[in-house]
Amino acid sequence: MTVATIAPAGRDFGTELLRTTVRPLPVGGYQWRRSIGTLAPTPFVPAVDDVVVALPAPGPVRWVAGVPDGDARTYHVRGDHAVAGRLLRDGPDDALVPILHGLGRALRHLHDQPVPAGVGTSRPRGFTRLTTWLDGRSPQPRTAYAESLLLPRLGVDALRRIRAYTERIATAPAVLCHGAPGLGSLVPAEADPTEADALIGEDLCAAPWEYDLGWVLGELVELQWYRGGDRPAWQRLITALLDGYGRDLVDRWQEWVAFRVLLHIHDYTAYVGWESDVFARYTGFARYLLSS
Repeated sequence: MTVATIAPAGRDFGTELLRTTVRPLPVGGYQWRRSIGTLAPTPFVPAVDDVVVALPAPGPVRWVAGVPDGDARTYHVRGDHAVAGRLLRDGPDDALVPILHGLGRALRHLHDQPVPAGVGTSRPRGFTRLTTWLDGRSPQPRTAYAESLLLPRLGVDALRRIRAYTERIATAPAVLCHGAPGLGSLVPAEADPTEADALIGEDLCAAPWEYDLGWVLGELVELQWYRGGDRPAWQRLITALLDGYGRDLVDRWQEWVAFRVLLHIHDYTAYVGWESDVFARYTGFARYLLSS
């Protein structure tokens, strides 16, 4: 698909970590083009051609692998807005239940594939960003300053707990993982909002199976905390995700959510800007989770 065949209408958004453009296609559907932001510490993972990521039919969620476009990736999908934006704007709804169930199934199928040689030594890019920050090795003044505030904000026990947890992630048995299966990469189909396309390829890695599942769970819990609303409706989405995957995180869910919350505040500080009230609010939530 060339630029000349893409309709001009669309939208651009993102941060200094990731930029996205969405354009309608004359043949139907939309092109999403995602590129590395100017401050991103690492590029996308090189494209791997031999990864089998097709979701067995029937299923409401399909993987859409990115096509390399210079340093960017392009995707042909069936919608122009992601689940994350829909949840922020409208909150949870019943049409998202089969989508979250389908995402759980898709992740389980992905994790059952063999790890390609080109992916076997790759740690998740988000994991590397967070551990670099927690270890006091951040290259940016804003995040270095924020790191100096983590101990007084989280407390010794909570900070020790999240550090110990990142060590477990680094040493646990690994499977083929998406690496960042965020709700911002899950795009409902315009013609049928109970189906969706899930973007994949930028962060492929070898990690424990809990990494991907915990990433999505963390985003759902964080959105519920941030937006509020009907708790049972949010719980239906979480239950659908876990049922679709077929396994639970059991007693570790607070640590996975805290991991995702801390990575979010790192990325906001590094790639959007410093806001003391945002930092205080998010670290307060992380402290609560890590003291549970």
